[in-house]
Amino acid sequence: MMNSELTSNAPAGQLHIQGEMTIYRAHEVAEALFTAVRAHDGDVSLDLSAVSELDTAGLQLILMARRLAEANGHCLSIVQPSECVREVLTLCNVATEMSRQAQDAR
Repeated sequence: MMNSELTSNAPAGQLHIQGEMTIYRAHEVAEALFTAVRAHDGDVSLDLSAVSELDTAGLQLILMARRLAEANGHCLSIVQPSECVREVLTLCNVATEMSRQAQDAR
């Protein structure tokens, strides 16, 4: 099993996810991701540069976290996506939407 880590820097609103974002870690990642989004009073940036694998469960967590941020009047954007993250976002036709949201937040 790959070493995985999720760390947050609440004042800056950045969340760094490492390792797999798959069905096998969905519960663990969901808890940490949703807790961080709820705890931060502002926009959140997801640094996914160290994500080694992303499946539809991981994508669903990203989209749910984005909805949670939006429900609180904030924005969630992806920064520095790894190659596998870019591939899944493109394949599922959400890459443009996620990058547009990141640009709108600036």
